Amino acid sequence: MLSEALGQPLDFHQVWPERAARRRIYLTADEGLDVPWTHHGLLRLLEGWPHTMLARRAFIALSGAAVTASAWQWMDAPTPTTIARTAAAGGRVSAETLTVIDTIVAAAQQMDDQHGAASAGFVSDQFSCVSRLLRQASYDTTAGRRLCAALAQLAQTAGFMAYENRQDGAAQRWYLTALHGAHSAGDHALAASILALMSNQQADIPGQTNQALQLSAAAQKAATRAPAAVQALIAARSSLAYAAAGDLNGFQRTRDRSLQALDHADSHHDPAPRWARYVTRTELDAITGRGMVTLAQHLTGRHQQRLLTNATTLLHDRALTPTSTYQRSTLRHLTWLGLAYAHAGDLDQAGRAARAAAQQAPQITSPRCRHLINDLRDTLAAHAPRTPAIRSVLNDLNHTVPVAGGNGSSAAY
Repeated sequence: MLSEALGQPLDFHQVWPERAARRRIYLTADEGLDVPWTHHGLLRLLEGWPHTMLARRAFIALSGAAVTASAWQWMDAPTPTTIARTAAAGGRVSAETLTVIDTIVAAAQQMDDQHGAASAGFVSDQFSCVSRLLRQASYDTTAGRRLCAALAQLAQTAGFMAYENRQDGAAQRWYLTALHGAHSAGDHALAASILALMSNQQADIPGQTNQALQLSAAAQKAATRAPAAVQALIAARSSLAYAAAGDLNGFQRTRDRSLQALDHADSHHDPAPRWARYVTRTELDAITGRGMVTLAQHLTGRHQQRLLTNATTLLHDRALTPTSTYQRSTLRHLTWLGLAYAHAGDLDQAGRAARAAAQQAPQITSPRCRHLINDLRDTLAAHAPRTPAIRSVLNDLNHTVPVAGGNGSSAAY
């Protein structure tokens, strides 16, 4: 009938077009997170979490004062004294349940260390399970604090995985949620870790250096009562904000503070929380090494060359770690090592690091690492026309790690 009325033939798809693609809904990273810094505030935040984290929602990264506001609010808010809950039908959280949760939390961190963001969905599911217990089960204050700490650690891991996926808005949302969880747990060390990761994220975003510095200051203040190993980690992470700002003196101060804290932890056998047991001199050196590569871009002459030379030394051990335990960190620091050598003019060593990174990359799910590999690819490509060995490296790199994210040269050499 419609065909006759129009006077032309019609096919099925003209009358019933394919279903239009659903629109993605964009929200700010802190949507629904403006809740009181109390345990009831955390529960209210968690009630809305399943709705706001649906697949069709994407989160817009915060900038400016919106990023740092939560840090200052957290510092001013008193720690909840009672977070017990009695539920009518949810059952009581047992000691055995808490032990299982602690095991899952540690496994989630290990998955991130080994494979990057590949297990992001699993970690999100475990977060939902702990969230449901907090909202629906019965527990005393001791059990409640353990649940909140587990929730915060899972959110921190999920946030880092989102960061690895270059989903900055989602990463911020996870980190802000983790900060609320750490607050209810009364865990200043964990809060310091979350703030330091937020600082590192902002240091990577153009125009957000001031926010990175503010968050690093908040992280260091939060860590004042933390175990020495945590203080060492927070100082090392904080140095990256100074590197992004081109502040050599600030960078060196935090480096010195990091090593002093680690020496104290070693000499006094100061126990670290389980999530910080990976903190070693090798790990701290690697963080400092990549900061030196960043800082060197702000300097010239002897200062720049000295930083790059020192960076290659500090990055070396973590980049060449012969274990599967820290594969993601190995890939990241291999790439930073290649950048350090390339900027220092040692193309042979830069090529070796690039080839090693190419071999490691297929095992790791990390768009951020691949983006960093693209930076190394671009740096090496500038030398390719006059250096046959680099042309060979680039061909291997292009074959193993295809150009991602629109930058990098994909030309064959």
